[in-house]
Amino acid sequence: MLRNLKKISYLQVFFIVCCALVVSTIIFRDLPFFWDAISKSARANWIYDNDLKQFIIPTEFNSGHPPLWIAMLAIFWTVFGKSILTARILLLIINIGVFWQISRLCKNNFINGISAGAMLLVCLEPTLVAQTTSLNNDMLLLFFTLFSLNSLINQKPFLFTLALMGLLFTNLRGIYLFTAILIIHAIYLRYRLISNNKATFSAYVIAAVSFGFFCVLQFRELGWFLITENTNYNQHRQTTGIKNVVINSIVYAKSYLEYGRFIIFLALMPLLYKYIKEKSLKNLLIDRMGIALFVISIVLFFGMVPFSNPIGNRYFMVCYILAIIVLINLIFLFQIKYKNVMLSAVVICFLSGHFWIYPATISQPWDSTLAYLRYFPLEVKMENYIKNSELEISHIGTRIRLNERDFSALQPLSETDKYAHFNIQTNAYILLSNIENYTKDDELLKVQNEWELLETFSDCGVFISLYKNPKLQTK
Repeated sequence: MLRNLKKISYLQVFFIVCCALVVSTIIFRDLPFFWDAISKSARANWIYDNDLKQFIIPTEFNSGHPPLWIAMLAIFWTVFGKSILTARILLLIINIGVFWQISRLCKNNFINGISAGAMLLVCLEPTLVAQTTSLNNDMLLLFFTLFSLNSLINQKPFLFTLALMGLLFTNLRGIYLFTAILIIHAIYLRYRLISNNKATFSAYVIAAVSFGFFCVLQFRELGWFLITENTNYNQHRQTTGIKNVVINSIVYAKSYLEYGRFIIFLALMPLLYKYIKEKSLKNLLIDRMGIALFVISIVLFFGMVPFSNPIGNRYFMVCYILAIIVLINLIFLFQIKYKNVMLSAVVICFLSGHFWIYPATISQPWDSTLAYLRYFPLEVKMENYIKNSELEISHIGTRIRLNERDFSALQPLSETDKYAHFNIQTNAYILLSNIENYTKDDELLKVQNEWELLETFSDCGVFISLYKNPKLQTK
């Protein structure tokens, strides 16, 4: 399959991807901040409202993450005007940067005989595709992660310094990735997988000192650094017991296999075993990508599993990318007879990933596939139904984040436009959707089984439903 695309260049593939990203930005120009991205919007709004005079967010809504992404949002709003479209243009720029780094990683680490068209397979990874539409900081973190790997492999000290600083200032997970890059660097040198340029070591010092300076400033301003004192977020930074470690380990493994990715690791494991066993087939490019995949996966495992913070699929996008590159390399190294069938199966599984919908009683990482996009038209239909039925919004309880539109959609929201807090005992109506994971199973089943269903809208498994309390007659 990939040999038929031999005439295509990496630049042409990159141009195709960029066109797709531009079209996506136009189509979803009004798509609001979603899920965890809403909190990023709230913090960016604080910086914007304070005229960019302060970038250290108050403890009352500071999760502890460094402020690079929210600062960039606030600056873009200040320069180009505060709107969803402005934020999406910023995301488009970052997305283009991510796929440029992917093209460099593929070009420098695909073995001989693999067409540039193989990069398209990497670009189809479901969570990566979904995150190109999400106004969160994960694409920025992925950019700096790939930038770090490319700069390390190509021995570019100045660029490597910028990449490491970006890792540390984008997200707390950047600390894990910074550590992983350092370990990868040491292993590469130990096995002579890259040249020894001593100037690259200064990058770690410069990045660490810069981040340390920020931590000192934050401590002086807030009295803490890294581990927030905000109780809403502090609970996610706690160590957990053995039972939860086991559960988190299962969730961690599941994250690698969900949404069609199981096909990657189903094929990768036996091929990787064969590659390690047959020492005569050693290849520098495969070794480099395999080591990076192993080290980053292990560091992220020990950095996340022992803690209470929920594990999301988007945290491991770099691992998915590396795994796909290693798999493609191994398929061509061993000249697999049915490689076209295997690669076609990967494409089909990746595309099917956007249609994986779990039962409503099972929590789902909604920002990990494009499935979440199907929710927003349903929301519009439901609110039109509520308006036409002349129901009082204040009588409708929900845990859908409709009351945060001042940050999600950047639309002013008055108190009269806000829904009631979810309470089975007092709500006359309840609005349910599987797009949120906060409602407990017993609450969900009680409403679905005992309350009167007034209206429901659904699309390929995503639903939003309005129920009436049979014990209350308030309209």
